[in-house]
Amino acid sequence: MPADAVPPEQKAQIAHAVRQALAKHGYARLTTKKVAAESDKSEAGLYYYYDSKDEMIVAFLETSVDYLARELDEIAADGPEERLRAVCDLLLVDEGDEAARGVNIAVMELLSHAPHNETLREPLLEMERHTLDVIVDILQDGIEEGVFRDVDPEGTAAFLLSATDGYTGFALALGMEGVGDGLRDAISAYIDSLLVE
Repeated sequence: MPADAVPPEQKAQIAHAVRQALAKHGYARLTTKKVAAESDKSEAGLYYYYDSKDEMIVAFLETSVDYLARELDEIAADGPEERLRAVCDLLLVDEGDEAARGVNIAVMELLSHAPHNETLREPLLEMERHTLDVIVDILQDGIEEGVFRDVDPEGTAAFLLSATDGYTGFALALGMEGVGDGLRDAISAYIDSLLVE
């Protein structure tokens, strides 16, 4: 079945099973058997909807892109400073949230495969691009409103996204407890430095 013809309910169910399996096993050890174990479908049932494991992962990524975009777009914070702090807080996954930690580590693992896997590259690019654009928009608003000093919005957004992605890539992946608190403090201090005095 073409991936774009998969009924939304089935796509959501399979994406959830992929999410659970990725959180437990990571990309390198992920198999359709492990996805099926997290689903009410057999392996054959999964292959009825998708032709490959990577297509199932794309369903998970597309669902995650939509979810993260909604989370970012619906942040309830007043003003650019509060919105920027809330976005950074959302992107810094709580070390104690085992499921979110596993998924974020798996996404970082997928990012490392994206240069050589076109199937994964597009949804990952969309996820990172949307997140970057949200931060850029907040910074531009803050500069226009006189909240933030005149910085390069794209470069600053890329720096903040790199910090939050990097945290997942090394601190969460390696179980470096307490690093998140220090990074939260450093990002907060950096945002303070952006404020117009």
